[in-house]
Amino acid sequence: MKRFITPLFLIFTLATNTSCSAETKASSTLDKQSIYSSMKQVIDWQLLHYNKEKHEFEGDEKKSYIALDEGDSDPLGWVYASFHIGMDRWSKLADSKGDSKYLKLQYEYAKHYNYLLGPRIYNADDYAVGQLYLDLYEKYKEPEMLVPLKVIFDTIIQSPSTVGLEIEVVDQVSKISGQKIQDSYNGLTSALVPAKNRWSWADAIFMGPPVWIHLAKITEDDKYLDFADKEFWETVNLLWDEEDHLFYRDSRFFEKREKNGEKVIWARGVGWVAAGLARILEHLPKDHIKRAKYEDIFVKLMTRLAGAQQSDGLWRPSVLAPESQPYRETSGTALMAYGYAFGINNGLLNKEKFTPVVEKAWKALVSSVQPNGKLGWVQQIGYKPESVTEDDTQIFAIGAFLLTGSEMYKLVN
Repeated sequence: MKRFITPLFLIFTLATNTSCSAETKASSTLDKQSIYSSMKQVIDWQLLHYNKEKHEFEGDEKKSYIALDEGDSDPLGWVYASFHIGMDRWSKLADSKGDSKYLKLQYEYAKHYNYLLGPRIYNADDYAVGQLYLDLYEKYKEPEMLVPLKVIFDTIIQSPSTVGLEIEVVDQVSKISGQKIQDSYNGLTSALVPAKNRWSWADAIFMGPPVWIHLAKITEDDKYLDFADKEFWETVNLLWDEEDHLFYRDSRFFEKREKNGEKVIWARGVGWVAAGLARILEHLPKDHIKRAKYEDIFVKLMTRLAGAQQSDGLWRPSVLAPESQPYRETSGTALMAYGYAFGINNGLLNKEKFTPVVEKAWKALVSSVQPNGKLGWVQQIGYKPESVTEDDTQIFAIGAFLLTGSEMYKLVN
């Protein structure tokens, strides 16, 4: 099976007209039709760059979608997974309105890859796509959708990784070949980081535990939930900052400080945590012995983040030092906004207190959508606060936008 992206630039054109029109133009108006139209405009523009035959995105401009020669570009990796997780929510909303083409695309993508996961068994980035398969299973009930996921997770439970959670990038040369040692597969390479065999970085809270907990819910097998619960709290014990009620991105940032003396808290990193906690709480049993602890840390995090929101409704790449990277940033904002909307909709966050926060964030996100439907101001793939431009976009941010939109659609009257 071919797994790498070839720049042939075949364009997938939707059956319906996807150009910007009065019906699909992004609008910051807070009503169901406007929210739906904004979501539709963004996804329709993105799908203009989708190769339906290969089930991959293709682009000809720098920093548009994914790096074509790195592990992140694997079509079963976290970049695609994050897109499809949000796309699943949109496709089901569209399907409820009689438009089934998006759901069909999701089903065909999963079917094309035989419900397989990425090649790195223990790395959450490579099984995050399992969230899509589980969501599809909820609708179609096809047993084969669960088989690869169960095989991999059973293997992990039987032989769990015992590496430490301190991030260290291995940079050494093989004594045999003389070449740099890297994770390498299907022509794609990525740095070798042993700690990523466990949930050692903030992003993993979105990529990993939601899959395990949802699988436990579907199979009614608590071994998956027990594993996720144990590993999740190991990660929290490492990355949670009790003083500021925020999460570090990973262990490399414990001692780092911004010029203003504040800790380095990466917006997208903490955004992955906010959205990940929402995904966890969606499937965690109401009577779980630790549910109150999950809810408590979620509320503390979202309360703290509300105080760091900027006047334009967005969060800057560095949460506690907005002046250090004074750029609009939509991926972290969308992930946090999803957390707020989910929390309000599910009675976890006070509606009166947090509705203004999420409404302001949604309006800011919509204002970052260009007239053609392109979502801009997305910080590129990375692990720390960096600069952003108006034309920067990525498909994982589209997924986050759609997740937020789906909850905003429920939230408004």
